[in-house]
Amino acid sequence: MSRTRWTIDGPDDAALEVEGRRFSSDDEGAPMMCNLVCRAIGRHVHVDYCRSSDETACTGNDEIHHLKTRLQPNPNRPKDAITHHLFWKRSGFKDPYSKEEQAMFAKCDAMCSGPEHTSDANIVAQPSYCVLPMFHAACAPSDGIPNLGYISTDGHQFTCRNPIVMQQAYHVIFVADRNHSSSSMTGRDRRPLPNTPVSARIAATSNNRYGAVLSSLYGFWSARAAAINSTAYATRRDAYSVILFDGRVVTVVTHDFSSNPDQLLDVLLNSGTGHGTDFTAAIMEAQAVMTRYWSTERSPVIIFLSDGEGKLADETMHDLCRASVQLGKSASFHAVLFGSDRKSTTLRKMADIARAAQNNAPSGSGTLPAAATILSSYTQALDTVQLTETFLGIAESLRKPRGALMNSRR
Repeated sequence: MSRTRWTIDGPDDAALEVEGRRFSSDDEGAPMMCNLVCRAIGRHVHVDYCRSSDETACTGNDEIHHLKTRLQPNPNRPKDAITHHLFWKRSGFKDPYSKEEQAMFAKCDAMCSGPEHTSDANIVAQPSYCVLPMFHAACAPSDGIPNLGYISTDGHQFTCRNPIVMQQAYHVIFVADRNHSSSSMTGRDRRPLPNTPVSARIAATSNNRYGAVLSSLYGFWSARAAAINSTAYATRRDAYSVILFDGRVVTVVTHDFSSNPDQLLDVLLNSGTGHGTDFTAAIMEAQAVMTRYWSTERSPVIIFLSDGEGKLADETMHDLCRASVQLGKSASFHAVLFGSDRKSTTLRKMADIARAAQNNAPSGSGTLPAAATILSSYTQALDTVQLTETFLGIAESLRKPRGALMNSRR
């Protein structure tokens, strides 16, 4: 093993732990015995120099995955991740592992991200792995939902419960600015996301900042629906409310559990726009909706989407935060800016007040466990996928850094 070095597919500081030792890229392989490495790592890939002058020749082979990143040793030489079976076939030696171990090594190394699989001071980690082959094509819910388990958002199949079913439920209150004045949400520096099923529908009436808001909301709802549909028998546990505001406020969706993304979008497209911007009325209505439909089963999440061209007294935000704490749980407030960062002062302040209220809430006031707490935030020009993952915990699968030993003298 003195001629071998570790290669790690991951960030520069990535390391692989094997039997209590940590190895980084280009570390010597001498401390490990060759016939024990595979067993010690568990499900794994090997890394070999690519044998094709054209990387497209590596596609379609279920035992080879071409690596686009440069890896040590010899980073300028293209490399492939290959299966355990192909590695030993190429080596010319007999695979020293049992049939049971070989079958296990052939399976995908993606792991469910559910917190029940992680370790703590009293529990040893019990990972749940994808049941498909190592280099399988990504699954989609349309391929058929398994009777047992679920399909993750990045296309892996697991036999355990979907983390989305086990997570905290929320009442998500969207508060969206629809001011139609020439200097506000009709600005065209933000537009609806292109190339989506609803791009044309939204752009036909709102090819501007307000359309970007509608596009983001639709993306949020669609991603949430797709995650739920990836699990057999799962139903949406989160309630949605939508408040639109300009110079006045109207609640167009109230504590909804059943509408699909297209139905929700239709409501907003048919609601029109107006003039003026009244942050105060919008926050007061959000507080009223939160209070009216309070449930101990659902934590309040308020997502405030605007171009920032409005004013709000600090006390109005303090009132909302105090009301939430008094009812039993701190509200999670997220200000999202569509427009110039020069207009962000009010939105930043709103998020700061909400975050301070969360941090200062009494420990006995129904605060959530740390893992379920979503700290208030300010974001500029949100990404819809990030929005969904951040606020609703739609987790992709996990994978420990992939590492292998390579002959450094080849």
